[in-house]
Amino acid sequence: MSECANRIELLVVELLRSLLNGDASLRIPRNTTPTTRDHRRVSYNHRSSRHSFCLLVYLLARTHSLQVHGGSYTVRGLYYGDPELFLSQNRMARARLDVCRMLSTSPMHLGVLAASKGLVAGDVQFLMTNGDVLDCSVYGGAVTLPWNPENVERMETQAELVLVVEKESVFESLLSRNIFATFGRRFILITGKGYPDCCTRRILHRLTEENHLPAYILVDADPFGIEIMLVYRHGSQAMSFSSRGYTTPSLRWIGLHPSEIAALGGGAVALGTGDNKKINDLLARSGLEAGVRQELRMLREVQLKAEIESVICFLSEDYIPNKIKRKLFL
Repeated sequence: MSECANRIELLVVELLRSLLNGDASLRIPRNTTPTTRDHRRVSYNHRSSRHSFCLLVYLLARTHSLQVHGGSYTVRGLYYGDPELFLSQNRMARARLDVCRMLSTSPMHLGVLAASKGLVAGDVQFLMTNGDVLDCSVYGGAVTLPWNPENVERMETQAELVLVVEKESVFESLLSRNIFATFGRRFILITGKGYPDCCTRRILHRLTEENHLPAYILVDADPFGIEIMLVYRHGSQAMSFSSRGYTTPSLRWIGLHPSEIAALGGGAVALGTGDNKKINDLLARSGLEAGVRQELRMLREVQLKAEIESVICFLSEDYIPNKIKRKLFL
């Protein structure tokens, strides 16, 4: 039996003890570390948390069944299997995250999987465990990443590097500008369409670890773009208790850097209140690299931000190749 199934059974024993004491409840870690002793309690006896309690018990039961018998569910399929129970997909997403916290595991390992939103293009073949082959090089455009990266037995490629871009619009713009012909090097292009899902992060991790490819990322010169870069590099703050295998610490941030905004001329706009709050939140994090911290302070000093689109005209032939060649990354 899997470790995850064993943990669920221990939680059920704890739940039965609480039942004997007259308070059916579950404890969920508040913080994002597996050793924390700080929990919040979700109780069936309290009207305000009764629905959350039922969702957690339901998901724990489904997860245990998957761990014992195998298989998987999609988040969408599970929700539409009983929408009256979940009430909304947001409630289900929160419950799934709470189950992950309780089990100190990632959503991938629950067996309840969200459809992949990441896109890939370029020189890579995904060889699946069932014998199928997804050859991205034969498609003229974007290919959706496999929804379960653990079904990818291995990846074959002649690429020299992986390039991650923050937004789908930039991804599509680079393809329309025939970047694979103008870039000068064989590479794999990936986007997580903003904040990346676990599948996109897992595939990037495997490409760097298993295929030994250097990876570079291009994001907007704003605090949210920087945060997205940090999610790829170090993992999500909400899931930091289970980031192993989903991070790429070697990821190189080639731009846009806030220190470049002054040289862009036009295209920059003023930061908003939310931007400044995000900058302060990021600067408050421990373990932040010195170069990233310096760029965040620069962003706060100039009070301007810029999007990748401001340099889109010379990205593939000038900006990206020169950044890589001259090692102008953080």
